[in-house]
Order: sequence, then C-alpha cells, then structure tokens
Amino acid sequence: MAFEQQIQVLVEAEKNRQAVGPISDLVPGGLSLEDAHTICETIIGRRLEAGEKLVGYKVGFTNIPVREQMGLPDSTYGYELDSMVLADGGELAMSELIAPKIECEICFRLSQDLRGKGLSVEQVMAATEAVSASFEICDARIKDWKCPYPDFFADNGFSARIVLSGRWVPAGEVDLLEETVVLTQDGAKLAEGKGAAAMGHPANAVSWLAGKLADRGKGLKAGQLVMTGTLTPILPIAQGSTYIASFTTLGEVRKTFI
Repeated sequence: MAFEQQIQVLVEAEKNRQAVGPISDLVPGGLSLEDAHTICETIIGRRLEAGEKLVGYKVGFTNIPVREQMGLPDSTYGYELDSMVLADGGELAMSELIAPKIECEICFRLSQDLRGKGLSVEQVMAATEAVSASFEICDARIKDWKCPYPDFFADNGFSARIVLSGRWVPAGEVDLLEETVVLTQDGAKLAEGKGAAAMGHPANAVSWLAGKLADRGKGLKAGQLVMTGTLTPILPIAQGSTYIASFTTLGEVRKTFI
C-alpha cells in the first residue's frame, strides 16, 4: 500500500528503540498533513487488529506561546492504546523507550459521546465524568524531536505512555483554571503550572480534539480518556529518578524511571 516504507520505518524505530530522521525526508516533496494522518491511522489500525484497544487520545502543544515559539501552526494529537496506560507508582524501564520526556497533565474521562466542531467549555464539561492527575511520557521515533509539523501526526503525536493516578474527581468539583501542579524530581522542585496553561482551559483542548476528529469523520466516545496537554515544561527524564506531580485538588501521581 501507499506509504508502506514510511510505516515500516516508524514501526521498526519503535521496536528497535532507535530514532530515525524526519519521515518527510522519505516522501518526495515532503509529507502532507493528509499523508501523515494516513500513515498514523494505518499503524494504529494494525495495532488494533492485533488486539490492542483504543482508550482515548492525547492533545499536544496546548501551551499556545510555547507552540508559537516552536513555529508550529497548530496543536497536535495522538491515539492512546491500552498498552500505553500505566498505573501510579512503581517503575518504568527507560530501555522500553528512546528519548522520553515527562509532562504533567489533567486527564479527562468522558461520560458522553462528543462530536463536532466548536464545542463550548460548558458542553465539554457536561460530557466529562471525572478528571485525574496524570503524567504523559512522550517519546519520539524521530531523532531529537526535530521534524516538520506533519511528522508529529505521522508519529502519533509522539505518544508513548500515560501514567494515571487512579483517583478520579468529578469534573464539577475542580476549578480547572486554577488547579495547580508542582513537579518534583527526587524531592527537588522542577516546575509548576496551572490548568489555564492548556489552551486557556483544559476543556478547550478536548473541544479542539473533537473538532479535528470531526474533520476525519470521527468523534469521542463515552468512557474514553483525553490527555489535555502539559501544564509544565516538557522535560527530559533522568534515569534513576522518581518524579512526583502534586496537584492542589487532584492529588499526586508518581513514577520511578530505572
């Protein structure tokens, strides 16, 4: 099929834990956004056929000033499969990944289907069952995370793992704009951020995602998770360290990397 070479390059890069150059370099004239979606959707489709299950999505580059500083024209998204979901605590072997980075996020769990463009914060919140403290462990199959915008989509939005605290709080009981997180590494403070850092309100990230999925004839389903974007800087992970994200209302999430 079309793009089989590019698909295999990404699959092998993840399998062998070896980063590759931009996928755009493998396509004469570069990779279009439609090409990139085709590559990613084919890879995800094959994984689903092999028995993995779609549990939700991640939204990336939701901090607009950072996104603009990087020269990206828009945010990004990727698919989250059940094999990517980790429980709070315990250890994660760095050998499973290539060059992982950590983000502190608020994860949404939907109680209703969401579909269409231009959804309001109120509509998203009404369809949200609960929210949770979480980490996203991003990892690019593309070397040094340097590539044209479409490549982010081809590489599934640099998705790798998510860590959920296991504690879900009803969405209406949290002031998501003011919800604050402090990230520590081995007890030393690394970063701090608020919910408003995610597109002005984390629900805006869900709305943006629903709109982008609608462009592809898809929608969000009840029970699915949405990682709404980092509230803290995207930081490289140090092997041997324990990271803890402490949220004002949502509690803590932690993981040790060995």
